[in-house]
Amino acid sequence: MVSRVIYRPFEEGDFDALAAILQATWHSESPNEAYNRLEATYDLAHALSISSFSQVVLVDGEPRGIVLARAESDRLPYAAAWDHAKQEILRQMLEIDERATSAYLAFLKSEARVNGKLLRESGISGADQITLLAVSETTRGMGIGSVLLDAAASYVSSRGARGAFLYTDTDCSWKFYERRGLKRAAAYRASREERKLLPREMYLYGLDLSA
Repeated sequence: MVSRVIYRPFEEGDFDALAAILQATWHSESPNEAYNRLEATYDLAHALSISSFSQVVLVDGEPRGIVLARAESDRLPYAAAWDHAKQEILRQMLEIDERATSAYLAFLKSEARVNGKLLRESGISGADQITLLAVSETTRGMGIGSVLLDAAASYVSSRGARGAFLYTDTDCSWKFYERRGLKRAAAYRASREERKLLPREMYLYGLDLSA
């Protein structure tokens, strides 16, 4: 049976299904599934708060993937609303599991530190960024990730960007970006102590849009 595939901007009704994709991919460490779901919703809310572009893929009417991007020249119209949502999600996370929440916040702090180092070392000066790309395991192999990545690249290019960047790591499908022609601009290998929080290696990839 041929699936019906539609691409369109993010709508609030997509949120829960997309958070479930993030949960299955990156947020499953806690034995408490309610906590894992909240951690994933926090992650998605944060990505939405720093993005000015979205594209969601619907497969047979259900959200099965998303790409988010930020163009340096565009405003972030929903940043305040999503930042407010993050605070409420964080409150619920703390109520369920304070220790796990503290560990997650420590991870975010370490991740931000390393990402800043990667950006400095890359020599990339613009803020045009692909902030999130996530596709459901059930629809991988359909070319959806490539279509979403191309949509984000077209968006930042239409805003005058000559390049864009993204962060990824060894807990992600980083080889996908190399197959798509992105170039690794910086890398960081976590120490044994840092491995308690961070992936083994973290990368910044650049996308040339000048051609």
